[in-house]
Amino acid sequence: MTNKDNKCKSLTRAQQFCLDVEKLALQYELPFFLVTDGASITRNKNCPAVEHARKDHIEWEKMHSIDSKEDWLCDKKI
Repeated sequence: MTNKDNKCKSLTRAQQFCLDVEKLALQYELPFFLVTDGASITRNKNCPAVEHARKDHIEWEKMHSIDSKEDWLCDKKI
């Protein structure tokens, strides 16, 4: 397996993990922000801690030339 294949597999696993966490958070009706190596996800309604974490991550993304508005979930919404 090539490095590119490993990276793709890792990204797919990170995204699936985010989706699994989203389902769990919906079940418990909890806001959250999650960052993995390759994917992040947030669902928030009026939680200052989640909002703060996401704002900090947006700054980190800017410093690393990552588009903070990218939506890898556009075709994977639950």
